[in-house]
Amino acid sequence: MRFGLFFPPFGELSDPGRVADLAAVAEQAGWSGLFPWDHMLATPGMAVGDAWIAMAAAAVATTDIRLGAMVTPLARRRPWVLARQAAALDLLSRGRLVIGVGLGDDGWKEFSSFGEATDPRERGVLLDESLQVLRGLLTGGAVDFGGQRLTVHATPFLPRPVQDPLPVWVAGRWPNRRPLARAARMEGFFPIFPGNPAMPDAADLAALRAELGRLGVPPGYDLAVTCELRRLSPAQRSSALAAAEESGVTWLLEGFVPGAPAAEVEAAAAAGPWDG
Repeated sequence: MRFGLFFPPFGELSDPGRVADLAAVAEQAGWSGLFPWDHMLATPGMAVGDAWIAMAAAAVATTDIRLGAMVTPLARRRPWVLARQAAALDLLSRGRLVIGVGLGDDGWKEFSSFGEATDPRERGVLLDESLQVLRGLLTGGAVDFGGQRLTVHATPFLPRPVQDPLPVWVAGRWPNRRPLARAARMEGFFPIFPGNPAMPDAADLAALRAELGRLGVPPGYDLAVTCELRRLSPAQRSSALAAAEESGVTWLLEGFVPGAPAAEVEAAAAAGPWDG
């Protein structure tokens, strides 16, 4: 089980230079991953940074830590543009990128403000078709695709990423089953639990891993779970870590809410994975 930081690049952390510094500190302290949120808007008046620029800055400042935007809503991204960005960032980081994708929502009007589709079913169609196009382009081969919403006839996208395949983690709200079926075709699942608990219930984790097994995910499949273990007592934290490992969680991501001071995220990074 590996440990990462999951944070909104908002406020002071909207500055990619500060995220690069955070990444360097986190790597030195023993964290294995840095996972910024990917948003267009937040609470009105709050600064929002671009996750992909921030990850590029972090890639240059580090050598080993894994990077991934959690998550990029493909319903509002052109998959061919994302494919170019992902291949470039995987090359820049020498094979350390994870692509996190999901349906997204309109909680901060990130779809409706720009005339994007808000209906979940419509966004689901766009997500599924965009995933097919994205995966095809990242192989470096020609892509001919005709769907309900997307039509692509593209010559090979080069250069290819370092990783083959470049891992994709799909987000979904537990206990919804459709996102799980979508995720089972990729390399990992990023569950969102009701109420955003400090640590998901052990029974939910076990049921989730069992459902992934039923869907036939291969060995080494990633299950990345967000938490706030720094808010638990040492005894509670120890129990939570044991339950997560027993349930097959491969990544635990220490999460931070919008508006959390940058100093709080930076202090947690410097302390290392749940030190004390």
